[in-house]
Amino acid sequence: MAKKLKYDNKELTKHLRELAAQMHDVIVDEDLQTRARTKGQALCELVYEKALGRVEKKIDEEGVEQVIVHKPEQWALQLIFDRMEGRAPQAVPDNEGKRTAKDKVSAIAKGTINQLAPMAGPPAMPKKEKPDA
Repeated sequence: MAKKLKYDNKELTKHLRELAAQMHDVIVDEDLQTRARTKGQALCELVYEKALGRVEKKIDEEGVEQVIVHKPEQWALQLIFDRMEGRAPQAVPDNEGKRTAKDKVSAIAKGTINQLAPMAGPPAMPKKEKPDA
């Protein structure tokens, strides 16, 4: 019987970081200076392109220039803001499956009274009045 392998979530992050650090391509600047670009840098540039949007010009088979507008992508904007500013805390609705302080105090008071009740003994019976003769 084959042994089931366990995979730690941190291992995936480790592998992603290793891949992001690998060289993707070489860029030549205007000054003819070359620099290596990592896969992580290339990925970041793609996300920024999606967040900012772009205008693409293509020439079709008939030689007519077509302009294609790629609008900014909301998911890319959100990803960049979350990474740069930190994710905003989620709004939590009041009392979502939680007891209020009032309910907790009430439950504690009921429990205390129920614990003390046996010590008090049975309730006193009211005395019957004798009719006057």
